[in-house]
Amino acid sequence: MPRVYCADHTAHIRDRLKRQALYFATGELVAVFVAITFAVLLSLQDAAPHALAVLGWGLVILLASVAVLGLLITGVQYLVYRRRRADLDAEGAEVIGELYARLHKPPSRE
Repeated sequence: MPRVYCADHTAHIRDRLKRQALYFATGELVAVFVAITFAVLLSLQDAAPHALAVLGWGLVILLASVAVLGLLITGVQYLVYRRRRADLDAEGAEVIGELYARLHKPPSRE
């Protein structure tokens, strides 16, 4: 079977950033779902305890804040990746080239 050289040395970085973005976007959707559910439950109850309402909305705000912060950090990481992609590709090619040279070096005849 012939060997195929994959020239994309930064695919793992893009995959990690995509997974992070999906993870935090899912967290944001969960926070919205929890907020809607909590609002409906509070509207169905006549007199909800004030402490429970404050605790519930505080939890919803915390969940949404963590998800938004994660998305912002992922966005900044993506911008840094885009800026450094050429350097990262060159470094990856150099490392792979050295590895292949060591693996396929003919045996020394001494």
